Amino acid sequence: MITSLHMKWLAVPSIIFLFLLALPTVKAQSNDRFDHPGKMLTEHRLHILPLSSDKEALTFNQRFIPHQRPLRHARERNTPSQGGKRFSAIPQETKTTITTFWAALTTIGYVQEFLAKPESSLPKYYLREIVALDTQREWLLSKPSLEKLKYLLDFHDKLSTWTQQQPHASSSHEDISKFDKLSRQFDLIAKQQTWIDLFNDLGSSGILTRLEEYWQTQDQQDSPLPSSESLKQAAMLHYIESKLFPMFHTHLLTHAIQVEAQAYHVAWESWSHIQEWQEQERTRLAKRRLCGTWKWIVHNHQNHGDHKATMTFSPPELSTPSQMQPSTILIHGDTVFLKWTFPQGFQEDSLLMSNRDTRLEGTFTNSLGPHGSISGKRLSPCQD
Repeated sequence: MITSLHMKWLAVPSIIFLFLLALPTVKAQSNDRFDHPGKMLTEHRLHILPLSSDKEALTFNQRFIPHQRPLRHARERNTPSQGGKRFSAIPQETKTTITTFWAALTTIGYVQEFLAKPESSLPKYYLREIVALDTQREWLLSKPSLEKLKYLLDFHDKLSTWTQQQPHASSSHEDISKFDKLSRQFDLIAKQQTWIDLFNDLGSSGILTRLEEYWQTQDQQDSPLPSSESLKQAAMLHYIESKLFPMFHTHLLTHAIQVEAQAYHVAWESWSHIQEWQEQERTRLAKRRLCGTWKWIVHNHQNHGDHKATMTFSPPELSTPSQMQPSTILIHGDTVFLKWTFPQGFQEDSLLMSNRDTRLEGTFTNSLGPHGSISGKRLSPCQD
Protein backbone atom coordinates (compact mmCIF):
# COMPACT_ATOMS: atom_id res chain seq x y z
CA MET A 1 0.00 0.00 0.00
CA ILE A 2 1.07 3.58 -0.53
CA THR A 3 0.99 5.90 2.49
CA SER A 4 1.87 9.13 0.72
CA LEU A 5 2.49 9.85 -2.87
CA HIS A 6 2.61 13.09 -4.81
CA MET A 7 2.10 12.36 -8.45
CA LYS A 8 3.39 15.69 -9.81
CA TRP A 9 6.30 13.80 -11.37
CA LEU A 10 4.19 11.43 -13.44
CA ALA A 11 1.06 12.30 -15.43
CA VAL A 12 -0.43 8.81 -15.31
CA PRO A 13 -2.65 6.93 -12.82
CA SER A 14 -1.27 6.38 -9.32
CA ILE A 15 -0.51 2.72 -9.96
CA ILE A 16 2.37 3.83 -12.17
CA PHE A 17 4.28 4.59 -8.99
CA LEU A 18 5.05 0.92 -9.01
CA PHE A 19 7.10 1.83 -12.05
CA LEU A 20 9.79 2.83 -9.57
CA LEU A 21 13.43 1.90 -9.12
CA ALA A 22 16.01 0.32 -11.38
CA LEU A 23 19.39 0.35 -12.99
CA PRO A 24 19.28 0.33 -16.75
CA THR A 25 18.75 -3.41 -17.41
CA VAL A 26 21.53 -4.72 -15.21
CA LYS A 27 20.00 -8.16 -14.83
CA ALA A 28 21.51 -10.77 -12.59
CA GLN A 29 23.12 -13.42 -14.68
CA SER A 30 22.19 -17.03 -14.11
CA ASN A 31 24.81 -18.92 -12.16
CA ASP A 32 23.73 -22.17 -13.72
CA ARG A 33 26.19 -25.01 -13.30
CA PHE A 34 24.21 -27.28 -15.61
CA ASP A 35 25.86 -27.17 -18.99
CA HIS A 36 24.77 -29.00 -22.11
CA PRO A 37 24.67 -32.83 -21.75
CA GLY A 38 27.74 -33.54 -23.86
CA LYS A 39 29.92 -31.26 -21.77
CA MET A 40 28.43 -32.63 -18.56
CA LEU A 41 29.40 -36.15 -19.57
CA THR A 42 32.91 -35.10 -20.58
CA GLU A 43 33.62 -33.26 -17.33
CA HIS A 44 31.98 -35.72 -14.93
CA ARG A 45 32.38 -39.03 -16.74
CA LEU A 46 34.08 -40.86 -13.87
CA HIS A 47 31.20 -39.98 -11.54
CA ILE A 48 28.41 -40.58 -14.06
CA LEU A 49 29.35 -44.06 -15.31
CA PRO A 50 29.03 -45.73 -11.87
CA LEU A 51 25.48 -44.39 -11.27
CA SER A 52 23.11 -47.31 -10.81
CA SER A 53 19.95 -46.07 -9.06
CA ASP A 54 17.56 -43.13 -8.81
CA LYS A 55 18.87 -42.45 -5.31
CA GLU A 56 22.46 -42.18 -6.51
CA ALA A 57 21.40 -39.98 -9.42
CA LEU A 58 19.45 -37.59 -7.18
CA THR A 59 22.32 -37.41 -4.69
CA PHE A 60 24.81 -36.66 -7.45
CA ASN A 61 22.43 -34.08 -8.91
CA GLN A 62 22.53 -32.04 -5.68
CA ARG A 63 25.94 -30.63 -6.55
CA PHE A 64 24.40 -28.90 -9.57
CA ILE A 65 21.52 -27.23 -7.71
CA PRO A 66 22.36 -23.66 -6.66
CA HIS A 67 22.11 -23.13 -2.91
CA GLN A 68 20.42 -20.11 -1.41
CA ARG A 69 22.01 -18.80 1.76
CA PRO A 70 19.76 -18.02 4.75
CA LEU A 71 18.23 -14.56 4.95
CA ARG A 72 20.47 -12.38 7.07
CA HIS A 73 17.68 -10.59 8.85
CA ALA A 74 16.07 -13.91 9.77
CA ARG A 75 19.34 -15.23 11.15
CA GLU A 76 19.82 -12.06 13.15
CA ARG A 77 16.43 -12.48 14.80
CA ASN A 78 17.18 -16.15 15.46
CA THR A 79 13.83 -17.20 14.05
CA PRO A 80 13.20 -19.78 11.34
CA SER A 81 12.40 -18.43 7.92
CA GLN A 82 11.36 -20.14 4.75
CA GLY A 83 13.49 -17.61 2.97
CA GLY A 84 16.59 -19.42 4.19
CA LYS A 85 15.64 -22.74 2.68
CA ARG A 86 17.40 -24.18 -0.27
CA PHE A 87 15.44 -25.39 -3.24
CA SER A 88 12.03 -26.59 -2.22
CA ALA A 89 11.22 -30.29 -2.17
CA ILE A 90 11.67 -31.57 -5.71
CA PRO A 91 8.34 -32.61 -7.26
CA GLN A 92 8.12 -36.28 -8.20
CA GLU A 93 7.74 -35.41 -11.86
CA THR A 94 10.97 -33.40 -11.74
CA LYS A 95 12.74 -36.20 -9.85
CA THR A 96 11.79 -38.55 -12.67
CA THR A 97 13.16 -36.09 -15.20
CA ILE A 98 16.41 -35.72 -13.26
CA THR A 99 16.98 -39.46 -12.90
CA THR A 100 16.15 -39.98 -16.57
CA PHE A 101 18.69 -37.32 -17.49
CA TRP A 102 21.50 -39.04 -15.60
CA ALA A 103 20.43 -42.48 -16.85
CA ALA A 104 20.63 -41.15 -20.41
CA LEU A 105 24.12 -39.75 -19.82
CA THR A 106 25.21 -43.05 -18.25
CA THR A 107 23.88 -44.89 -21.31
CA ILE A 108 25.72 -42.54 -23.67
CA GLY A 109 28.93 -43.06 -21.73
CA TYR A 110 28.81 -46.84 -21.97
CA VAL A 111 27.82 -46.85 -25.62
CA GLN A 112 30.67 -44.47 -26.43
CA GLU A 113 33.12 -46.79 -24.71
CA PHE A 114 31.70 -49.73 -26.63
CA LEU A 115 31.99 -47.90 -29.95
CA ALA A 116 35.40 -46.41 -29.21
CA LYS A 117 37.26 -49.65 -29.89
CA PRO A 118 35.31 -51.77 -32.37
CA GLU A 119 36.52 -55.35 -32.35
CA SER A 120 38.88 -56.09 -35.25
CA SER A 121 40.22 -59.45 -34.06
CA LEU A 122 37.97 -61.52 -36.32
CA PRO A 123 37.28 -64.42 -36.37
CA LYS A 124 37.57 -64.49 -32.57
CA TYR A 125 34.73 -61.98 -32.24
CA TYR A 126 35.30 -61.35 -28.58
CA LEU A 127 32.78 -58.73 -27.48
CA ARG A 128 33.39 -56.51 -24.47
CA GLU A 129 30.67 -55.94 -21.89
CA ILE A 130 28.49 -52.86 -22.45
CA VAL A 131 26.94 -52.61 -18.97
CA ALA A 132 28.30 -55.24 -16.63
CA LEU A 133 26.48 -54.67 -13.32
CA ASP A 134 23.01 -56.18 -13.03
CA THR A 135 21.83 -53.37 -10.72
CA GLN A 136 22.91 -50.77 -13.23
CA ARG A 137 21.24 -52.59 -16.11
CA GLU A 138 18.01 -52.84 -14.14
CA TRP A 139 18.12 -49.12 -13.40
CA LEU A 140 18.81 -48.06 -16.98
CA LEU A 141 16.16 -50.40 -18.37
CA SER A 142 13.58 -48.98 -15.94
CA LYS A 143 13.54 -45.78 -17.99
CA PRO A 144 10.83 -46.17 -20.68
CA SER A 145 12.43 -43.47 -22.85
CA LEU A 146 15.58 -45.61 -23.25
CA GLU A 147 13.75 -48.63 -24.67
CA LYS A 148 16.28 -49.18 -27.48
CA LEU A 149 18.90 -50.08 -24.87
CA LYS A 150 17.14 -53.34 -23.96
CA TYR A 151 17.47 -54.73 -27.48
CA LEU A 152 21.15 -53.73 -27.60
CA LEU A 153 21.93 -55.48 -24.31
CA ASP A 154 19.91 -58.59 -25.17
CA PHE A 155 21.49 -58.96 -28.61
CA HIS A 156 24.94 -58.29 -27.20
CA ASP A 157 24.55 -60.90 -24.46
CA LYS A 158 23.31 -63.61 -26.83
CA LEU A 159 26.05 -62.90 -29.34
CA SER A 160 28.77 -62.77 -26.66
CA THR A 161 27.63 -66.08 -25.19
CA TRP A 162 27.58 -67.74 -28.60
CA THR A 163 30.97 -66.44 -29.72
CA GLN A 164 32.58 -67.58 -26.49
CA GLN A 165 31.04 -71.06 -26.69
CA GLN A 166 31.44 -71.58 -30.43
CA PRO A 167 34.54 -73.63 -31.37
CA HIS A 168 36.79 -72.04 -33.96
CA ALA A 169 37.03 -73.54 -37.42
CA SER A 170 40.42 -74.99 -38.30
CA SER A 171 40.73 -76.21 -41.88
CA SER A 172 43.28 -76.40 -44.63
CA HIS A 173 43.49 -73.78 -47.36
CA GLU A 174 41.94 -76.30 -49.75
CA ASP A 175 38.98 -76.82 -47.41
CA ILE A 176 38.53 -73.09 -46.98
CA SER A 177 38.38 -72.66 -50.75
CA LYS A 178 35.61 -75.27 -50.88
CA PHE A 179 33.83 -73.65 -47.93
CA ASP A 180 33.85 -70.27 -49.65
CA LYS A 181 31.93 -71.81 -52.54
CA LEU A 182 29.53 -73.42 -50.06
CA SER A 183 29.17 -70.10 -48.25
CA ARG A 184 27.97 -68.47 -51.45
CA GLN A 185 25.34 -71.17 -51.66
CA PHE A 186 24.40 -70.62 -48.01
CA ASP A 187 23.95 -66.95 -48.78
CA LEU A 188 21.11 -67.85 -51.10
CA ILE A 189 18.95 -69.25 -48.30
CA ALA A 190 18.22 -66.00 -46.59
CA LYS A 191 18.96 -62.30 -46.62
CA GLN A 192 20.84 -60.54 -43.84
CA GLN A 193 17.72 -59.43 -41.97
CA THR A 194 16.36 -62.99 -42.06
CA TRP A 195 19.45 -64.26 -40.26
CA ILE A 196 19.16 -61.44 -37.71
CA ASP A 197 15.47 -62.15 -37.10
CA LEU A 198 16.18 -65.85 -36.80
CA PHE A 199 18.91 -65.20 -34.24
CA ASN A 200 16.65 -62.84 -32.27
CA ASP A 201 13.80 -65.33 -32.20
CA LEU A 202 15.59 -68.66 -31.72
CA GLY A 203 19.19 -67.80 -30.89
CA SER A 204 22.17 -69.84 -32.04
CA SER A 205 20.14 -73.05 -32.07
CA GLY A 206 17.84 -71.54 -34.68
CA ILE A 207 20.82 -70.65 -36.87
CA LEU A 208 22.29 -74.16 -36.61
CA THR A 209 18.92 -75.77 -37.32
CA ARG A 210 18.47 -73.66 -40.46
CA LEU A 211 21.95 -74.58 -41.73
CA GLU A 212 21.26 -78.27 -41.01
CA GLU A 213 18.01 -78.05 -42.98
CA TYR A 214 19.82 -76.45 -45.88
CA TRP A 215 22.46 -79.16 -45.87
CA GLN A 216 19.85 -81.91 -45.86
CA THR A 217 18.03 -80.23 -48.76
CA GLN A 218 21.23 -80.15 -50.77
CA ASP A 219 21.83 -83.86 -50.07
CA GLN A 220 18.57 -84.68 -51.84
CA GLN A 221 19.42 -82.71 -54.99
CA ASP A 222 21.19 -83.95 -58.13
CA SER A 223 24.51 -82.48 -57.06
CA PRO A 224 24.58 -83.18 -53.34
CA LEU A 225 27.15 -81.66 -51.06
CA PRO A 226 29.83 -83.92 -49.59
CA SER A 227 28.03 -85.87 -46.89
CA SER A 228 30.89 -86.25 -44.46
CA GLU A 229 29.70 -85.18 -41.01
CA SER A 230 33.03 -83.60 -40.21
CA LEU A 231 32.99 -81.68 -43.48
CA LYS A 232 29.46 -80.52 -42.83
CA GLN A 233 30.29 -79.25 -39.35
CA ALA A 234 33.44 -77.54 -40.60
CA ALA A 235 31.55 -75.88 -43.46
CA MET A 236 28.80 -74.64 -41.15
CA LEU A 237 31.33 -73.37 -38.63
CA HIS A 238 33.27 -71.57 -41.34
CA TYR A 239 30.08 -69.89 -42.57
CA ILE A 240 29.12 -68.81 -39.08
CA GLU A 241 32.57 -67.34 -38.42
CA SER A 242 33.22 -65.76 -41.78
CA LYS A 243 29.71 -64.45 -42.56
CA LEU A 244 27.25 -64.49 -39.66
CA PHE A 245 29.43 -63.25 -36.82
CA PRO A 246 30.67 -60.19 -38.76
CA MET A 247 27.08 -59.53 -39.88
CA PHE A 248 25.77 -59.73 -36.32
CA HIS A 249 28.63 -57.64 -34.97
CA THR A 250 27.94 -54.92 -37.54
CA HIS A 251 24.26 -55.04 -36.65
CA LEU A 252 25.19 -54.64 -32.99
CA LEU A 253 27.36 -51.60 -33.68
CA THR A 254 24.67 -50.03 -35.85
CA HIS A 255 22.09 -50.44 -33.11
CA ALA A 256 24.53 -49.05 -30.54
CA ILE A 257 24.72 -45.85 -32.59
CA GLN A 258 20.92 -45.69 -32.59
CA VAL A 259 20.86 -46.15 -28.82
CA GLU A 260 23.37 -43.34 -28.40
CA ALA A 261 21.26 -41.05 -30.59
CA GLN A 262 18.11 -41.86 -28.61
CA ALA A 263 19.89 -41.29 -25.29
CA TYR A 264 21.17 -37.92 -26.49
CA HIS A 265 17.64 -36.91 -27.45
CA VAL A 266 16.35 -37.97 -24.03
CA ALA A 267 19.21 -36.16 -22.27
CA TRP A 268 18.59 -32.89 -24.12
CA GLU A 269 14.84 -33.06 -23.54
CA SER A 270 15.29 -33.84 -19.84
CA TRP A 271 17.96 -31.18 -19.48
CA SER A 272 15.60 -28.57 -20.91
CA HIS A 273 12.90 -29.46 -18.37
CA ILE A 274 15.43 -29.35 -15.53
CA GLN A 275 16.52 -25.88 -16.63
CA GLU A 276 12.91 -24.70 -16.57
CA TRP A 277 12.43 -26.08 -13.06
CA GLN A 278 15.64 -24.48 -11.81
CA GLU A 279 14.59 -21.15 -13.27
CA GLN A 280 11.24 -21.43 -11.47
CA GLU A 281 13.07 -22.25 -8.24
CA ARG A 282 15.43 -19.29 -8.64
CA THR A 283 12.42 -17.03 -9.09
CA ARG A 284 10.71 -18.51 -6.05
CA LEU A 285 13.81 -18.05 -3.87
CA ALA A 286 14.26 -14.49 -5.11
CA LYS A 287 10.66 -13.63 -4.25
CA ARG A 288 11.01 -15.26 -0.86
CA ARG A 289 14.14 -13.25 -0.04
CA LEU A 290 12.51 -9.94 -1.03
CA CYS A 291 9.20 -10.90 0.60
CA GLY A 292 7.89 -8.53 3.28
CA THR A 293 6.92 -4.90 3.82
CA TRP A 294 9.31 -2.12 2.89
CA LYS A 295 9.41 1.65 3.29
CA TRP A 296 10.50 3.20 -0.02
CA ILE A 297 11.90 6.64 -0.71
CA VAL A 298 12.04 7.46 -4.43
CA HIS A 299 13.96 10.48 -5.69
CA ASN A 300 12.92 11.60 -9.17
CA HIS A 301 15.72 13.42 -11.00
CA GLN A 302 13.18 15.06 -13.33
CA ASN A 303 11.72 17.24 -10.57
CA HIS A 304 14.10 16.47 -7.68
CA GLY A 305 11.19 15.41 -5.53
CA ASP A 306 11.27 12.68 -2.88
CA HIS A 307 8.25 10.40 -2.68
CA LYS A 308 7.57 7.93 0.12
CA ALA A 309 5.60 4.72 -0.13
CA THR A 310 5.03 1.44 1.67
CA MET A 311 5.63 -1.53 -0.60
CA THR A 312 4.57 -5.09 0.17
CA PHE A 313 6.17 -8.00 -1.71
CA SER A 314 4.03 -11.10 -1.34
CA PRO A 315 5.35 -14.63 -0.78
CA PRO A 316 5.69 -16.67 -3.99
CA GLU A 317 3.00 -19.16 -2.98
CA LEU A 318 0.35 -16.45 -2.61
CA SER A 319 -1.92 -16.70 -5.64
CA THR A 320 -3.69 -13.33 -5.19
CA PRO A 321 -1.27 -10.74 -3.75
CA SER A 322 -2.79 -7.63 -2.20
CA GLN A 323 -0.52 -5.33 -4.18
CA MET A 324 0.76 -5.41 -7.73
CA GLN A 325 4.01 -7.35 -7.98
CA PRO A 326 7.02 -7.04 -10.31
CA SER A 327 6.79 -9.10 -13.50
CA THR A 328 10.44 -10.10 -13.03
CA ILE A 329 12.46 -10.55 -9.84
CA LEU A 330 16.10 -11.62 -10.14
CA ILE A 331 18.55 -11.82 -7.26
CA HIS A 332 22.19 -12.66 -7.81
CA GLY A 333 24.24 -12.39 -4.65
CA ASP A 334 23.08 -9.10 -3.14
CA THR A 335 22.09 -7.56 -6.47
CA VAL A 336 18.34 -7.25 -7.05
CA PHE A 337 16.74 -6.59 -10.42
CA LEU A 338 13.02 -5.77 -10.66
CA LYS A 339 10.91 -5.13 -13.73
CA TRP A 340 7.40 -3.73 -13.53
CA THR A 341 5.22 -4.11 -16.61
CA PHE A 342 2.10 -1.99 -17.20
CA PRO A 343 -0.11 -1.13 -20.18
CA GLN A 344 1.53 2.32 -20.29
CA GLY A 345 5.08 0.98 -20.35
CA PHE A 346 7.59 -0.56 -17.99
CA GLN A 347 10.08 0.28 -15.28
CA GLU A 348 13.34 -1.44 -14.42
CA ASP A 349 15.01 -1.20 -11.02
CA SER A 350 18.47 -2.27 -9.98
CA LEU A 351 19.18 -2.41 -6.27
CA LEU A 352 21.77 -3.62 -3.83
CA MET A 353 20.63 -5.44 -0.70
CA SER A 354 22.65 -4.77 2.47
CA ASN A 355 22.61 -4.59 6.26
CA ARG A 356 21.47 -8.21 6.70
CA ASP A 357 18.85 -7.90 3.98
CA THR A 358 17.12 -4.96 5.67
CA ARG A 359 18.23 -2.21 3.28
CA LEU A 360 17.91 -1.70 -0.48
CA GLU A 361 19.70 1.04 -2.42
CA GLY A 362 19.77 1.63 -6.14
CA THR A 363 18.30 3.39 -9.15
CA PHE A 364 15.30 3.16 -11.46
CA THR A 365 14.52 4.01 -15.07
CA ASN A 366 11.03 4.37 -16.47
CA SER A 367 10.02 4.00 -20.12
CA LEU A 368 7.91 7.16 -19.76
CA GLY A 369 10.93 9.25 -18.79
CA PRO A 370 11.29 9.41 -14.99
CA HIS A 371 14.55 8.15 -13.52
CA GLY A 372 16.33 8.50 -10.24
CA SER A 373 17.35 6.78 -7.02
CA ILE A 374 15.65 4.33 -4.66
CA SER A 375 16.18 3.78 -0.97
CA GLY A 376 14.32 1.02 0.86
CA LYS A 377 14.13 -0.09 4.50
CA ARG A 378 12.51 -3.38 5.50
CA LEU A 379 9.72 -2.84 8.00
CA SER A 380 8.79 -6.48 8.45
CA PRO A 381 9.51 -9.86 6.83
CA CYS A 382 6.88 -12.21 5.48
CA GLN A 383 4.84 -14.09 8.03
CA ASP A 384 5.69 -17.80 7.76
